[in-house]
Amino acid sequence: MRASDVARLVALGAIWGSSFLFIEVALEDLTPLQIVAGRIVTGAVFLTALLYGSGGRLPRGRDLYRSLTVMAVVSSVAPFILIAWGQQEVSSSLASILNSTTPLFTALLAAMFIGTERLRPARFAGVVLGFAGVGVIVGLDAAGSTSGKIAITLASASYASGFVYARRHLVGLDLSPLAIPATQLLIASAMALPLALIDGLQTPPTLSVGAIGSIGFLGVLGSGVAYMLYYRLIADVGATTSSFVTYLIPVFGVTLGAVLLDEELGLNVLVGALLVVAGIALAELSARRTTPTDSAGGVDCATEPSETTVH
Repeated sequence: MRASDVARLVALGAIWGSSFLFIEVALEDLTPLQIVAGRIVTGAVFLTALLYGSGGRLPRGRDLYRSLTVMAVVSSVAPFILIAWGQQEVSSSLASILNSTTPLFTALLAAMFIGTERLRPARFAGVVLGFAGVGVIVGLDAAGSTSGKIAITLASASYASGFVYARRHLVGLDLSPLAIPATQLLIASAMALPLALIDGLQTPPTLSVGAIGSIGFLGVLGSGVAYMLYYRLIADVGATTSSFVTYLIPVFGVTLGAVLLDEELGLNVLVGALLVVAGIALAELSARRTTPTDSAGGVDCATEPSETTVH
């Protein structure tokens, strides 16, 4: 892998890993629904502008839009709400660790719903090891409520279900790499914006510099630039190598939380995090031994960021 590819991989991990920090900052002035609507609408506008600016256009087709509506729910609206709500109760560092479990849920759901994805013994052992790590974190950590941890873990499951759904319904589409995420976020905007407006009647948003800056980061960088980096990596080095970003997200999330927010993690969280990472590594390495190596010749529209995490 070239130095430029490594740099893009690290940049992607930094963007997604720091998303939890900016959610934490935005929660000081905005409700979870307001944060979700703000980041989705900002991301939709940014990606749509890029799509049309590059000569592309939004796709057509009733079946496609039905599938993208499902994706908007399970890969955007639902997990974004769960993470923002959960971070009211837990630290950004812990949220980044729990959210890194997406590949574990993906392996489990793919084995259930995709015929070619078998949960072989080594991969199953990795999934069990990873979820044991989650159990250590959720069951023994005194910092933050159990409901908040469960909400963020459910967000990971939602991301995973989106990836599996995309594998079944969005494979082989001849579309611009920007067309799928732009359309998905536009549909998600139509869902999230009314919820935020109703929520705003009860709790008017405080548009502070921190809130506006955080929404801008989450929408433009977290959704827009991150999508471009990820798709470019898939095209250049393949989806398997690109998935290494999974390991970088909690590294950046924990580091930024500790340095900028003075967050502390208990020993059980660190032990649980190691179990999660070891489980992911075992599950992915065992899968790679039984599947062909990714081709770096193009972008499969089904392999979007929900394969790892989408913040």
